[in-house]
Amino acid sequence: MPNQCTAPYRHLARMAATVLLVVPALVGCATGRGPSSAAPDLAGWAEPCAEQRSKIRLERLDKHAMQAAMADGISTGLAISSGALELNPLIATSPAGLIALTGAKIGLVKLADKLPEDEKRLVIKTSGALWSGAAVNNPAVLLSASPPVAIAAGVVAGVLWWRHSTRVYEGADREIAARSEAPPANPHRGTVAVVAAAH
Repeated sequence: MPNQCTAPYRHLARMAATVLLVVPALVGCATGRGPSSAAPDLAGWAEPCAEQRSKIRLERLDKHAMQAAMADGISTGLAISSGALELNPLIATSPAGLIALTGAKIGLVKLADKLPEDEKRLVIKTSGALWSGAAVNNPAVLLSASPPVAIAAGVVAGVLWWRHSTRVYEGADREIAARSEAPPANPHRGTVAVVAAAH
């Protein structure tokens, strides 16, 4: 009599292999570059100024939204392959459907760059929070947590990410306002020469 447990594990292994092969390609498409093993060039490295740090933080929010989309897709695939049911009827639960949906989510984040700043921020905050919450909810389901616990964990993760994103955007706005209020440096400012007369 064949073992009844091997079929789900084989399906889980196929899903994991598919994800591990496709995710690097999705990351490469989303970031515009593939994984690189080259050492970073540190010759011109200097401590980033406040403007650069602010820009880096904002770029991290975009990247986090894409990573949350991938984590949601991967964890959804793993949970479905272990026997969980997808409650959203709009989601195709096949590996190809989950990969296509993850690609569409990454495309949404990339499309947000073309929106006005307020709308872009709303899309990035909302998508990052929703997909982070789902990426926390799915492993809880996978680990057989009760539905209220899994949902609560996802909601808490989403709310925490929303609040973090809001703080990052507010900090960037404060830095921009501080730069605009600071008087510009005048390199042609006159100098006063002190001459001591000898008696």
